[in-house]
Parts: sequence; structure tokens; C-alpha cells
Amino acid sequence: MPGPTQALSELLQRHTGAAVPEDSLQLIATGASGRSIMRSTCPQARGLLGIYWTNDRADNASFVPAARGLAAAGVQVPAILAETDLGNGKGACLVQDLGSSDLLSLKGAPWVEIRQAYTRALQTVIALHRVKPNWELQPAFDEAMYRWEQSYFAEHLVGRHLGKSAAEFLAHPALQTMAAHLASLPRVPIHRDFQSQNVMLYNGQAWLIDFQGMREGRPEYDIASLIYDPYMDFNEQQSDELLEIYAQLNGNAPQADIMSACAMQRLMQALGAFANIGYNQKRDWYLNLIPTGLRKLRQLAARVPAGSPCQDVAQWLLNVI
Repeated sequence: MPGPTQALSELLQRHTGAAVPEDSLQLIATGASGRSIMRSTCPQARGLLGIYWTNDRADNASFVPAARGLAAAGVQVPAILAETDLGNGKGACLVQDLGSSDLLSLKGAPWVEIRQAYTRALQTVIALHRVKPNWELQPAFDEAMYRWEQSYFAEHLVGRHLGKSAAEFLAHPALQTMAAHLASLPRVPIHRDFQSQNVMLYNGQAWLIDFQGMREGRPEYDIASLIYDPYMDFNEQQSDELLEIYAQLNGNAPQADIMSACAMQRLMQALGAFANIGYNQKRDWYLNLIPTGLRKLRQLAARVPAGSPCQDVAQWLLNVI
């Protein structure tokens, strides 16, 4: 079975009708998910990106149907230009090349420029939240999935990074109560990893990438992923301003207690990932994000109002981290 370079070279040749040597392909992104993204230096392949995936993760094969479904619904995503099934859950496709400018590339830019780009990103994800998918999504956020995220945080951040008892942290009943509460609420399609590296800036608009993990869940989970993203590290005033922009664009403000719960849940998931990738995959850069993520989690927990359904979770987090 061909590897990523051979598979994408052959697909590019079939699509363009011209020879695209394997050595013209440059790897621009790869990850633990078994996906490789490549760009060719050949002129005939200009404007194209190649994506190759394995069956290492169940959601890899969901990228193409999600891209086609979202594009048909008017959501800004890269166009699928060609694809090939390599068997056994593996495949490759060619997509529209959106360049290299993502939201993270704006870090350090004037706030007015960042705010404008984030407004466009929020408009795009609101459109995604309103889609009625006619393709199969990944399993929806239910109580078990929220609990899995909490256990991921407990194992890798609380246990491995902080050196505390992961089992004791996870056993707190407030965490299970919050998971059950979030799972009981109405769901919409969500991106699942809506952070600054997964929003491209192209032709004056915000485009979504890496949406293969789409599933039904709470829209606030996506909004928290973007606004409290440790990569960008907005201050509280900037985060609040973006929340106000979201409320204006969406036509209503998110319910404060649901927003708080989703934000804490998302940051726990992200911190678990930083610790797991940093320690187990030896990618030290991710460990550098942990202090920022913990600071944001403390700030969010400290701002949960008295009487909120997630107040006990907030207090437990403040005790542990």
C-alpha cells in the first residue's frame, strides 16, 4: 500500500494530468492522528494541498464527507478537489490551498486587527452550528464523553504533571454532576477543536479546517475553545469583548453557567492534551502551554458566580490546581 508521498504524488498526477514527482512534495503538517498534509513545489500543483490519512483515528475518514457537507451548507471550508480510497480506512485527497495565515499568526498584532479576524471566525462557526448535517458525524457529546475528557485531564495533568491523585480528583461528585448536566442539554453540530490554528484567514474571510471531529454538542464548547485558547492567551477584557461580539452575532448571549461549565471542560481537555503530547510524545513545546492553560482555568473557576450549578466544580479545581 502506498505511503503518503506516493499516494499524494499519484493523486496529483491524475488530477493535474502532469507529472508531480514525489520529491516535490513538502510536509507542512503532521500529527499523532495519522494525518499528513503536503504541498508540492510544482507549478501545476499550485493552489492544491494533499492530505493523507491512516486508520489510526476513527474520525480521519470523516474529513471528506464533512467538508462536502459544510461547503454545500455555505460554511467556509476548503473545497475537496479529488480523493482516493486506499482501503482499510486509509485515504488521500486534494483540497483547496488556503495559504498559511491562521488566527495564531495574528498573535502580537493590534487588537483591532485581531478583533476583526475573530469576528469573522465567530460568524463562520455560528454558520456551522446552524447546519443540519446529512452525513454521519462522530459520536455526540454524552455524559461518557465529558467524563472521558475529565479523566484525560486527571490522568495526564493532575497525575503526571502536578503529581497529585488522579483518582481522587476524578471521583469528586461535582464533576460527574456537571458532565450529566451538560449531556442533558440540547445539542448542535460543533467543530470540536475550534482554536486559533484551525481557522485560516483567506480572501478576507475565516475558513475552518481540521473539522473531521465534528459531532453534536454545546455551541459554548466551541466558543470557549476559541476565546480561552491558551495559544493566543487573551486577557480577561479581550475575552469578554469577544463574548459580547458572539452574543451580538448570534442574537443572544450564552447562558453564563453553561458557558462557564463548557469553558472549564474544554480547558481541562486541552490541558490533558498538552501534558499527554508533551510527556508521552516528547514534544516539549506543548508543556510550555500548560502554565497559561492553568492560569486561564483558575481565572474561569474564580469567576463562577455563587449559586451557579458548576460552583462546586470551580471550587474543586481551585483546590487542586
